[in-house]
Amino acid sequence: MKSEAISRQRIFAFIQNNTALWAVLILMLFGTLSYGMTFLNYKRNLINVLHTASMMGIMGVGVNLCFLIGARDLSVASVAASASMFSALLSPWGLLPSILGGLSVGLVFGLINGIIVAKFRVQPFIATLGTQLAARGLALLVNKELSITIADSANTLKAMGNANLFDLLPVPALLFISLVLVFMIVTRYTPFGRAMYAVGGNEEAAEMMGIRVTKTKIWVFILSGLTAALCGIVLSGRLSAGQPTACEGWEMTIMAAIVIGGTSVRGGMGKIQGIFLGSLFLNLITNLINLNGHISAYWKDISTGVILLVAVLLQVYSDHQREKIHHRRAEKQPA
Repeated sequence: MKSEAISRQRIFAFIQNNTALWAVLILMLFGTLSYGMTFLNYKRNLINVLHTASMMGIMGVGVNLCFLIGARDLSVASVAASASMFSALLSPWGLLPSILGGLSVGLVFGLINGIIVAKFRVQPFIATLGTQLAARGLALLVNKELSITIADSANTLKAMGNANLFDLLPVPALLFISLVLVFMIVTRYTPFGRAMYAVGGNEEAAEMMGIRVTKTKIWVFILSGLTAALCGIVLSGRLSAGQPTACEGWEMTIMAAIVIGGTSVRGGMGKIQGIFLGSLFLNLITNLINLNGHISAYWKDISTGVILLVAVLLQVYSDHQREKIHHRRAEKQPA
């Protein structure tokens, strides 16, 4: 009986820890049964889903790091738009100035966010809301609310947003997967990764352990700004132009993808690879709605909201279960 109970607990834990994977598999099965090869056709359909999911995912990697320290970054979409504008503006001078110009925007806004949150102890929600407005205003100001066309000679920049490696893997997907792999290693095997989890779990305890909480927070927001800027650079290549209104509303969709991917809203718990499955899941929903052709696109927002609430409720339930188990173990221990 005891072994059966342990087996049930392990099965439940496996399902619970891989909710996003099961959700993606269910959507894939539903799409296959409903639309057959129209859905399964990789080069005509699924590659586009992967492309869009990767664009959001690049930005989402940095936001996921913010979640790990118990913070939020609402400025990422606006930072991406500003980065796309500066990247396009500098494209006539070559690829390197274009990339460095875009990344500089992310670096500056990430540093500002980090200092305001870590040094001045302003709530991340308020701090990044302010920089969100500032970054969007900057994007609109650069060219008087107009887009900036990328130089005809900037073929490499365009390839970053449109090319497919071996005609199978979109370059944005390659960048996204590379970022996920790098930060999987960082979060698992480096002092900085352990510091992020410690800060998100209990900031005061992290300080008592000798962790530099302020430094950790600043670096996390810098990384969030840089990944947002990278997304903007890739997007400018995809659109062949910098767009001041690009990525509007993406920050909320990305946060939903992170929570669906299994990262705790409380901080201190989660896996960086969850953003891959979360963003893929949300883009599969959009794809299925588009394939139907008779369902309003607004159902995407409704379904995303419902799924997000379910994911949060599951996290709360899991936290309560862990607390119960911890409490029972504490009671069994001899005084």
